[in-house]
Amino acid sequence: MAAAGHDDDADAASSRAETLRRRAERAFRSGRADLAHQIAVRALTEAGRTTDSRALLLEHLGRYLDAGSTSWEHDYFEQSLAELGPKAPLHERIRVLCSSGLAGLRRGRTDDGVRLLHEAAELAREADDTELETVVCTVVAEAALTLGHLDESLHRTRRARRLGIESRQYHLVVRSYFNEARATYLRTGNVADAARIRGAGLAYAAEHGELATEEGNTLRLALIEDLIEAGRWTEADDLLSDPAPHERHGSLNEVEEALVRAWLQSWRSRDVDPAPSLVRLVATSSPLHEAYFLSLALAVAARLGDHAAVEELTGRALLLAGGHLAPPSSGLYVIDALASAIHAQTAGPRPPMLHPDTTPHRLLEIVEGVYARVRHHVAAPYELTDGVVAVARAEAARVPGGSWEQDEAEHWDTAIWVFRRTHARARLVHALLGRVAVYGPGDERAAELLDEAERIAVPMGAEPYLERIARLRAPRPPDGAPAARRPPPAPSADLTPRQREVIARLAEGRTDREIAEELRLSVRTVNAHVAQLLTRLGVRNRAEAVGWYYRSEDGRGAERGTSG
Repeated sequence: MAAAGHDDDADAASSRAETLRRRAERAFRSGRADLAHQIAVRALTEAGRTTDSRALLLEHLGRYLDAGSTSWEHDYFEQSLAELGPKAPLHERIRVLCSSGLAGLRRGRTDDGVRLLHEAAELAREADDTELETVVCTVVAEAALTLGHLDESLHRTRRARRLGIESRQYHLVVRSYFNEARATYLRTGNVADAARIRGAGLAYAAEHGELATEEGNTLRLALIEDLIEAGRWTEADDLLSDPAPHERHGSLNEVEEALVRAWLQSWRSRDVDPAPSLVRLVATSSPLHEAYFLSLALAVAARLGDHAAVEELTGRALLLAGGHLAPPSSGLYVIDALASAIHAQTAGPRPPMLHPDTTPHRLLEIVEGVYARVRHHVAAPYELTDGVVAVARAEAARVPGGSWEQDEAEHWDTAIWVFRRTHARARLVHALLGRVAVYGPGDERAAELLDEAERIAVPMGAEPYLERIARLRAPRPPDGAPAARRPPPAPSADLTPRQREVIARLAEGRTDREIAEELRLSVRTVNAHVAQLLTRLGVRNRAEAVGWYYRSEDGRGAERGTSG
């Protein structure tokens, strides 16, 4: 009787553990890796040593920890393999082997990772089970991506999609669209192709009720980023959900959404409201995602002029650049992050960067080194990153003391060619304006590039670039040079002294926050002054207001004072 009672207790514990495991997986698929981890720990406690499901529970804990934590100290995958008994169900063995194999690749244990994945693939072939084969094919496709074997990854991904549709594993079908787009993007850099593939995947996810899952959320955010790069900002707005409360930045999806929203807003304005804590958001990520989050956060910090965040995040990027980069695509994100750090130091007054490795020339050397390592692992061309590196070279060339053989103009020309080819329209505007700044005043080629930049920037509402276009259209002649032809003077407007102070600072490229600090006003008051300025001047946006200022007597006087 006592033995029977013990068996009943063991069965009850096993049942409670399984219930908690299912709850944890649902939480994970809804994007709450932190909550999933907490529930899985409870499940493991319930299971104790009385159930054969410990290996699977440990595998779950490994995945949740990788997705929602900054630590790899607890290698649950190793424990899971150790507790994988010979009588474990086939699907459990394959799952543990697949997850452990991928973890090995991420941690730099390539031989172990490949061996475990081959063992899983062999078991799946023997099983003659479509569902199992779908899972294994998906994992092998992701492993090929991790190793930089992009053609193999595309082949496996498309097979996984066919098998997933056949076995009705809709979440894996959605995941296949994400993997295909990522492999395509890494191979060609073409954001339009990636957006097309991810858009098809999102439509599939909506049709099969997978939008709210972890795979659906990941695909949606990746598509938003493609749309931002491609300059299709209205479509990106439609896909962005309402801001999550700051205290809910617990899951990777929420952190990514906050960063993507700030990324889009920083293209549009030099003020992001509410201003996110970029360093804290990146600190919330896992090692698997840190390079990617750094690329977003440093781009935002550089455009906002948040020099404290730039310095902190640059330090984190340098640590990654000097360590193990797996998958190779993480190196591309590190390059993007360090390119933004270079931009932060060359776009205006140099920030107080204290570490010797943060000078533009030193950062560029590290960028070149990381790019060489990435190309060593993957033969396929990363075209978009060619443009990113060209921009970094051009901006570093502005700083005296460099030893680069090509001049700044040639680097800008390379970037323009790449961004046109890859349809990265938001980056293209930046490259066009960088090239215009190299031309002398009144050059017809500069006017053509300004027209192209304006055609892209106006529909996007990229205010910082529109303001810069307005300034570049009214170049300041060098000392002793004849003045370039100017547009007719601006009509007079009855501005208050405070409004004149505000518009003069707008023309200098100051943000609303900087103006508020200088004039000792609130940001809300400065916003109100700007709105009144637009109405009084009869213009549509800040860029047109800046153009009006440079044609006004005040603006001409400011230019004479500067040139004198």
